[in-house]
Amino acid sequence: MSPSSSSSRKEIRDLCVKSLDEKMVGTTEKNIENGNGFYQYFFTNFPDLRVYFKGAEKYTGEDVKKSERFDKQGQRILLACHLLANVFDNEEVFKAYVRETINRHRIYKMDPALWMAFFTVFTGYLNSTGSLTDEQRAAWMSLGKEFNEESQLHLKNSNLPYVH
Repeated sequence: MSPSSSSSRKEIRDLCVKSLDEKMVGTTEKNIENGNGFYQYFFTNFPDLRVYFKGAEKYTGEDVKKSERFDKQGQRILLACHLLANVFDNEEVFKAYVRETINRHRIYKMDPALWMAFFTVFTGYLNSTGSLTDEQRAAWMSLGKEFNEESQLHLKNSNLPYVH
């Protein structure tokens, strides 16, 4: 069964959480590589988005691989994804975490369309490492759709640019 409008929040949560089994956060070399690997994928496949990483605008995937900054940033992005997946079945906590994420990113003046685009990038990364089934991809995109809806509403309510 693939996630659809009839899938419960718990089913979507469980599929997303399961997809992260091989992408755990932590201090081991493998866990650090999990997060850094996301940014290697990101910088290699979406070079136009490097502008949001001051001082790393010209980095290649190889530069990212050797960067302590992206070791740390990789842990933060993986932790955020683990949290999103794990709280998805608690709608109010999920929405609050989305709003907090938006608040933390205000200073970067990101294009509001990037909030939904992130989930295409993230599922692309998981898929590139063999860590994602079609069912899990659909679950992440369902989660991403709700993340984006709350993001745009919060941006609008904060009098910031948003996708109409």
